[in-house]
Amino acid sequence: MAQQYLKMTEHRFEVNRLQEELKAWPDVWNELPWRTRAYTNSPHREIDDIWVRYNPLRNFDGNWEKFNGPHEAEWYPVAWRIPSVIELVISLATKLEAKEVGAVLVTRVPPGKQVYPHVDGGWHARYYEKFVIQVASSPGQSFNFEGESLDARPGECYWFDNSQSHWVLNPTSEERISLIVCVRREKCH
Repeated sequence: MAQQYLKMTEHRFEVNRLQEELKAWPDVWNELPWRTRAYTNSPHREIDDIWVRYNPLRNFDGNWEKFNGPHEAEWYPVAWRIPSVIELVISLATKLEAKEVGAVLVTRVPPGKQVYPHVDGGWHARYYEKFVIQVASSPGQSFNFEGESLDARPGECYWFDNSQSHWVLNPTSEERISLIVCVRREKCH
């Protein structure tokens, strides 16, 4: 039996308010370009990010390894500009019976762009599970692992194993927006 790295959940969410908030605040994209613009060959170089929750910025002293190490996440100020993110995260964490919420990130893959194959490493990637609430999508866009692919609709939620090589394709003329929520539960998977 093949290992499953991608699993749709039974949870569904209303994402219209978040879509509207993102349209109302176009300047919130790429305020913190850590993944997208930090280095030339980033697997995320073709996409846009909004860091909504992570290690408090006051903890950054120029040492990225230390900043990405063990920490207690907090909401960034952008969360109050797009407050439905907080509501969606709390709703998901409640449904999952999560004990802790880590990073929260909104990603946008423009038409014809992609996230290149990569494995997420480091403390955060090992400590938390990753869930996605699909905010905007069109048929033909996909989240992928070797031998697995998912074409999620807005409001659908799925889990993925970020310790395996994964990538996102958007060959369509519409943008793809995802809300990535990292949680810690008593029992994983």
